[in-house]
Amino acid sequence: MEKEHKTEAHYRELYLRWQSSGLTLGTFCQQESIKYATFRYWAKKFEQSDNGVPGFTELKLSRPSIMTSSGPIAVLSLGTQATLSLYELPDPAWLRSLLL
Repeated sequence: MEKEHKTEAHYRELYLRWQSSGLTLGTFCQQESIKYATFRYWAKKFEQSDNGVPGFTELKLSRPSIMTSSGPIAVLSLGTQATLSLYELPDPAWLRSLLL
């Protein structure tokens, strides 16, 4: 019997399902009939590759009238590590250099 080769995309889909399941890694592996060590390898790989990888997210202004408040007009969530609060609209070139 030939062993089926699973792709990175297959494990990425499982990884995303596990993250949204609320289950422990061991319980998820048991329910999905996945080898714990193999799935842990892929989970660690995805966690490492997801840290520090540039990406884009929607930027929502907190208020339509940005000139009437002393609070931030927008807050960028940079993963679980940090946030960036904007108190005025940034220069687009500066913002681009920051994100790239």
